[in-house]
Amino acid sequence: MTVSVAKFAGTVLLASCLALQVPLAQGGMISAEQAASAQQAQQVQADREKVKAFLDRAAVRDKLQALGVQAAFAKDRVDSMTDEEVTTLAQRIDTLSAGGRLSNYDLVVILLIVLIIAIIV
Repeated sequence: MTVSVAKFAGTVLLASCLALQVPLAQGGMISAEQAASAQQAQQVQADREKVKAFLDRAAVRDKLQALGVQAAFAKDRVDSMTDEEVTTLAQRIDTLSAGGRLSNYDLVVILLIVLIIAIIV
């Protein structure tokens, strides 16, 4: 009987050791391209948030409604835009006047980009 108890205890001990084995953390060098792409991805995400925040402005929502576009639809389209389109649009938003006044040209450009994306998708 002692032999079977010893075997059982050994099996339980072995199973416990295998079950509780924690993987080791691994570190390594990353290339400059990987670091740059991670930074670029963060910048694009920030640009997407900037465009969405822009679409949340009351003046923009009112103008979009006047043109027959729902603001929620326009915000959904921002997620479908390519990184280049989002970056371009975010830069365009940055060049707006300090008072936040939008010209008709600015709104038409934004509306066209959103509608083109909607048609493509």
